[in-house]
Formats: sequence, structure tokens, C-alpha cells
Amino acid sequence: MNRQGPRYDLTSSTSTHSSIYNGASRPLRSVTNTNVASLGKHFQSDSTNTSTITNSRTRPLSRFNQLSSERPTRTIFPTIQSTRLPSQDRSNIQTNKIANNSYTEPYITNPTVTVYSISSASRPTNYTDNESPILKSSSNERYTNQSSSSSVTNESRLSSGGLCGLQNLGNTCFMNSVLQCLSNTKPLLLFCLQDDLENHLNQSTTSVMKGVLMKEYANLIHKMWLLPEGRSIVSPSSFKNTIGKFAPRFTGYSEQDSQEFLRYLLQGLSEDVNRVSQKPTPITIDEKQEERMREKDRAEASWKRCLRFENSRIIDIFGGQLKSTLECSYCQYQSITFDMFWDLSIPLPRDKSSTSLQECIQLFMNREELDGNEKPMCAKCKQKRPCTKQLSIQRCPEILVLHLKRFSQTYSRAKLNTYVDFPITNLRLDKLHDVMSESYQGPIPTYNLIGISNHSGSVYSGHYIAQCKHPFTNEWHEFNDSSVHLISDNTRIVSSNAYVLFYERQTS
Repeated sequence: MNRQGPRYDLTSSTSTHSSIYNGASRPLRSVTNTNVASLGKHFQSDSTNTSTITNSRTRPLSRFNQLSSERPTRTIFPTIQSTRLPSQDRSNIQTNKIANNSYTEPYITNPTVTVYSISSASRPTNYTDNESPILKSSSNERYTNQSSSSSVTNESRLSSGGLCGLQNLGNTCFMNSVLQCLSNTKPLLLFCLQDDLENHLNQSTTSVMKGVLMKEYANLIHKMWLLPEGRSIVSPSSFKNTIGKFAPRFTGYSEQDSQEFLRYLLQGLSEDVNRVSQKPTPITIDEKQEERMREKDRAEASWKRCLRFENSRIIDIFGGQLKSTLECSYCQYQSITFDMFWDLSIPLPRDKSSTSLQECIQLFMNREELDGNEKPMCAKCKQKRPCTKQLSIQRCPEILVLHLKRFSQTYSRAKLNTYVDFPITNLRLDKLHDVMSESYQGPIPTYNLIGISNHSGSVYSGHYIAQCKHPFTNEWHEFNDSSVHLISDNTRIVSSNAYVLFYERQTS
């Protein structure tokens, strides 16, 4: 598959200040009112927004920020009307204005966290790849529950499911790779197999697709996990048509980036099950008053403000929070902001042929000097000053997605084939220096690898495959579009083709 490399240079750390979600990867405040059509135009025109100085280093998807260490600030979901969860990209984390100005923020109450159990779903009968026996694709049609409401799908039944190939529709290996990784993400899988999924769909104005995208995704998951005997390949064409309506850049068959597709998909799914059905009324937040709060209380208040706009099961699973500390090198005044993220885009060392994942994470979190054109305004000095910026993790997600930034936006548009040695089990963040926020509370989680989106080839020509651990048998399989086979030697999992890593928080 021919592949276009990412179109942004993540070395830029300038962007506009976002008072709601500062940092990681959220888009500018103004972009939240844009529409889906303009979103496609935004990316097709390769436009970026790099005015004023902020801490956002990744393109934003919603109310959340994304971190990526090499791309300029770009609004990932600047065009969708509701909040968007960005991925944390270090080069796009907003360089917070070191200022005490008041700004408008929504007030939020404590969110409700829903615990989901495995639901029943009877094995579908004969149907074509484009049919959806479980869910109707039209927004006016209701979810068709084919299973008994009293029965419960046990894990023993699902242990034989999921080993399904996806048809390549034409340069759609990037999509198939991500879909397989998400299909083997257990909490998302169980949510999609619920009998009462219809009750979680958001058909209000806070969702662009009014639940249709989640319906179509759940249809696809049902086909992949509850296949009739003898069926091993499913066509994702109906799903592709639907995601194209949410994000027009995916309507055609051009080469795309799997990480960008993942961000769009998570944002769209989150909107479709958003528990917030009415746009919240903004309130005014006094930054000076917040500065007098304990740091952990400020982090919690920021998290709740984000959830007031977008609060979904998708955020429960994938949402994390970064802390961004900006310190004036002249007067040592500190500005601290917190941002939600979908994933972390971590840089690779440019001068090494091999490295470790832990080293890349450490590089992402290292203190950065902001000088020259990047100097932010210091509220205490009342002028632009050289500053340092440092990131740390304030809240760990259930599923930690790490994007290895292999593609650079230099004149050569090169791909880094650096070998990154990443742990399959027991990724421990507490062993890294200054990665966790000082105000982080609770035990620091350990993560185990559950999926990889691999890219082989160059910037201009390449192919995506997925390697995933089955959520019930714990066996690893390789998904190469329609082909699926068992990985008997786990040493094959770690390679220089690894691009997006999916880690699951280990339960005690």
C-alpha cells in the first residue's frame, strides 16, 4: 500500500492557549464549533494553527489534548461540534501562558462511572458482509437485539471468536490494523457486545453522528466475534462508509496513517456514547483562586471540567491526563495545566539505531527549553521570557496507547526504522524518572502489551498489519488484512515495524 507520511512537523511547540484543556493534544478552543465537512478540508489543505504560545503539542481531537513530539499544533477534531479527546503529542502540548487571567470554564459535577458486564449475543445466521444483523445503520432505526435478554455470553464462548480477517477495500490496511487492535481490547469489546448498547447511544446534538458510528462499529465487532461456522473474513465496507461521514478524509481510498485514524475513530465513538446530552453552560473560573488549590485538587477539577463536555465509556477506557509545568527561567514563576489525552506520541532518538520504549517515554517527559520565538508571556514579569516546560502523567488510563513517532516532517520526509525494544509484559512507569506527577495518587500501574499496529516500508509506500493478544486465550495472532495466523514465537512481536502500541493496565 502506498502511504503518505504525516504532514506536520512536531518540533514546533507553539499553539494557541486553551484554557479548558491545556497541554497534550487538544485543539484550540475555537475549533470546537467547526463542522465535519470543514474538518476534511482542514487536513486536505495541510493547514496548521500555530499562533501564540501554548502547551499543546499534538493535534487535539476534542476537549482533550494529544501529545506528539514532532508535529506542529494541529486540530485533529477541530471541526466537530462536541469535545474531542486528543492524543498527547509532546510537540503540541500547549505552552501555557504564564498568566493569571480569568477565563470561562464549564462547571462539572462528579461523573458517573458505569461498570459493564458481558452481555449475550446469539450467533448471527447467514448474512453478507455489508449487512448488519445486530444493529441497524440508520439513525432512525432501532438496535435489533438478537439475543435473549436473560442469557449471558460467557468468556468460554468468546474464546473461540475474534480470529477473523478483514477484507482490504483498497489501501485500507491502516484501518484494518487499528480495527483488529481495538477488537482485541477487552473492555471495549465487552461494551460493544452488551445487550443494552442502544441505551448508551447519544442521539443528541452533542454527537455529530447521533449514535450511528457506534452502531456500525458494534455491528462489525459482532460479525468478527460471532461468526457462523466456516466464516473467517468480513468486509468492513459499511463501517468505512460510516466513518467517512464522520471524518470525510476517510471517504476515499488514499493512503492514511493508522494513528490518525485511531484518534478520529475514538473521538467519534466517544461522541456517540457521550453521557452529556446537552451542551453545558459555561462558568467563569478564577485562575488565581485555582492556583491556591492543592495540585491534586486542581487536577481533579480540570478532569471534571473536561467530563462535563464529554463523558463516555470510551473515555473511561482510553482517557488519561497529563500535567504540564511551565516555569519562567527569569523569575521561576510556574504555570501548571492539566490535559486529557487519547494517546501519547513519543519521540525516538534521532542518532541511535536502537533504543528502549522506556527511553522514548523518558525523552517525551524530559524538560524542554523554550526560547527565541517560542518564549511565552510570563504573568509575573509581564513580558516574554525564556521558559522550561516539563510533562508528567497525572492520571493513567486503563488502556495506554503509545505512538512511536517514526515519521518526521523534514525536507527528506524520512521514516525512522529505529529498533525499539518494548516490554510485552510488566511495563512499569514507576521505574522512570519524573514520568509520574508529584501529586499522582494511588499505586502506579503496571501495563501489559495487548496489540501493535505495525508499519513496514517507507514514507511513500508501505503496509500495515496488526499483532494482537486474544483477550480470552492470551494467544498472540498476526492479522494481515484477510489473513490471520497464530504467532508461536513471541520474540517475533518486537520489531522495528512497531508503530502504535496498545497496553492494558494490569489488575491486581
